[in-house]
Amino acid sequence: MATRLITTPDGRRIPDPRSTQAWRKLAKRVAIEEPTCWLRFEGCTIRSTTGDHVIPVTVRPDLALVRSNVRGACPGCNYKRGNLPVDSLRLGGQMSRPSALDIFD
Repeated sequence: MATRLITTPDGRRIPDPRSTQAWRKLAKRVAIEEPTCWLRFEGCTIRSTTGDHVIPVTVRPDLALVRSNVRGACPGCNYKRGNLPVDSLRLGGQMSRPSALDIFD
């Protein structure tokens, strides 16, 4: 099977760390530790089953396997976000925030 490659910000082509056993293990751990999707876009299933990189792998591949750079997300929200930076995420015209704070709405 061919190795999946990503392009780094400086234009280098490197193996995608998300294709490794280490990534699958980390993503599974994150989904267990954070069972609620942190993105909560429209259509969110709420249940976290994937790991979403806070700083995208294409921007900082060195952080791909760093636990503090991965949050739990549902597959749909993770796909919709793609490589958007966190500071550009908007939900209903407001910045995204953890769902635990929804009790104050």
